[in-house]
This record gives sequence, C-alpha cells and structure tokens, in this order.
Amino acid sequence: MKTKKLVAIVTLLVMLASLIVGCSAKTATTTTTTATEAPKAEAEAPKKGSIQIKYSTWAGEGEAAYEGMKKFKELIEAESNGVIEVLLYPSDQAGSTNEQVEQVSMNQLQMMSSGDPGIKELEYLCLPYLFDSLDKYTTFMESEVGQKYIEQGIASRKTRIIDTLPRSPRIISCNFPVNSLADLKNRKLRSPEKDYYVETFKAFGANPTPMSMGEVYSAMQTGVVEGQENPIETIVSYGFHNVNKYLVMSNHIIKPAFVMISETFYQSLTPEYQALVLDCCKRAREYANEYLTTAIERDLKTCTDAGMTVCEPDLTEWKEATQSVRDTLGVKVWGEDGYEAIKKIAAGN
Repeated sequence: MKTKKLVAIVTLLVMLASLIVGCSAKTATTTTTTATEAPKAEAEAPKKGSIQIKYSTWAGEGEAAYEGMKKFKELIEAESNGVIEVLLYPSDQAGSTNEQVEQVSMNQLQMMSSGDPGIKELEYLCLPYLFDSLDKYTTFMESEVGQKYIEQGIASRKTRIIDTLPRSPRIISCNFPVNSLADLKNRKLRSPEKDYYVETFKAFGANPTPMSMGEVYSAMQTGVVEGQENPIETIVSYGFHNVNKYLVMSNHIIKPAFVMISETFYQSLTPEYQALVLDCCKRAREYANEYLTTAIERDLKTCTDAGMTVCEPDLTEWKEATQSVRDTLGVKVWGEDGYEAIKKIAAGN
C-alpha cells in the first residue's frame, strides 16, 4: 500500500515539474519574440540638429538676399522639428566667392548665395536690359534650356542651383547730374572687371575704370573716378551716399543672387527633406522679394537724407545704346539659337 502511495506522489511531482518547465519555456519564447520585435515597433526618431546646413553669402545684415537666408533658416528649422539646423555665414565670413564655391563643391559648406553662379550661361543673363524682372530668372531656370545649364553645373562642380534671392537693380551714384546719355560722355566711372559691365559703360559713352570695391570710396573722394554702379543697398552699405551727390536710376542690370547647394549633401537627404529644402527656398525668396520693396524705399530715403539728388532719365536711349552689347555677347555665350530662346523668355513668350 505504501508503495502505491509513493508511486502516486512521484508521478504527481513529475507532472508538476513538467508543467512548470513548459510554462517557463513558453514565457521565455514569448519574451524572446517580444525582444526581437521591439526595435521594429519603436523606430528611433531623427535627433534635433542631426542634419546641419552651413549657409554662406557675400551679403550682410539688412540686404534682401541675407534676410531671405534668415527666413530660410527660420522656416526649415521649424518645419523639420529642429532636425535640420542652419548656420549662417554672412559678409564673406567663409571666404571669397570662389573659396565659398570650392567649399560647397567639397561639401564643407552645404549652401551659399552669390551673384556669380559659376556658370557662364547663367551669369550672362544679366546683360544690360535683357531681363526686366527677377521673375524672368525663375522662368529661365525652370525652362528646358535652363535645366540643361543647371545640370552642367552639377557635373562640373558638384553644385546645384536650386533658386534665387533678390537684389535691387544696379544704378549709378556719381558727382554730376545725369539726365541723358550725353551727360555720361567720357566720365570716369568705376565698374567691375567683367566684360558685360565694361562694355555697357562704353556703350553709354563713359570711361569705365575697373577697380576693387575696397578702393572705390577713396577713389571718389580724391576724384580718381567720378562715380560707380551698384544696387542701392550696396551704395548705402559702403557709404557711397556720403561721397556722391547724385543717384541715377539707370536700372541697367537686374541680377539676383543664385542659391547653390552641394550636390553631395543634396543627394544625402531623403526625398522628403529634399522637397522641404526646395519649398523653404521658394518661400524665403517670396519673403525676400517683399522685403526688398521696403528696403529700396528705406535706402533711397537714406541717400536723399544725406543730400543726394535723384535723377530719373528716360531709359529708351540707354536700352538702344546697349543693343549691340546684348547681341554680341549673347551670341558669343549662347550661340544664335540659344540667344533667340533667351530673348523669348525675356519678352515673356
């Protein structure tokens, strides 16, 4: 009898032990499965500041191009929830234009804005009186021929032009009144060294004198030159309103700042972030365009308050005088067919 009881107890203990082991195994299996699947269910979100954009320019505080860059920073940092952080380098803090372009091509800087896009076929869109508005640049870049030249920049320099920022039209500040082209005859005016500047002033009948911007103020003080040309924001920022008596609204060149991005950096972004960069650039341009209107009025007041007289000549003869400059350099840069296509865009066709 005792033996039967002993066997029953042993049998019961074995059954209990099996049940415990089975439950433990099931628990372990469940735990293992959960541990394996957890990372899939809780993907780690991008960290704030994990994407950094170093964005440089020649422009400084108060200039529309730089104000547009500040707006871009505000927009993209907010809409990426801080994942994208933008560091701004105004006033050539990152080096000369050529040095900045080199850094963008090497992805040491991720973006820059400059009046020199580094692609001749885009730069020469600023031939005198060719484009009468900044919107024409956007139209051109979105066209088939414009995209061709943008692709050329990607291939040759690993930089992609993605948008523009505004600058005001280039005008003349000088120490003599100008009411017609005859008033410019043989006058010594500082101009940049680029041929389209020099040839434009020659067509005006002036004596263009290329020199670096750092020399212009003293050159006008001493009479080495009698005037110069630049957007009004540059005239004010360099203090030329303090050494010139007249402001001539010639509007002879309309030229934006081109926004460039490192192609290496651009391709490293997800399609969603690429689209966000482009959208924020567009909205920053629209903001800067509105800012520019107010800025021009403010800068004009600064000049008149300093005692400058504003001259507003009829520009019909100015446009006619520079026709040969447009035609000669236009055909030279784009060829006859290319120049004809660009003239159609300029005419709004």
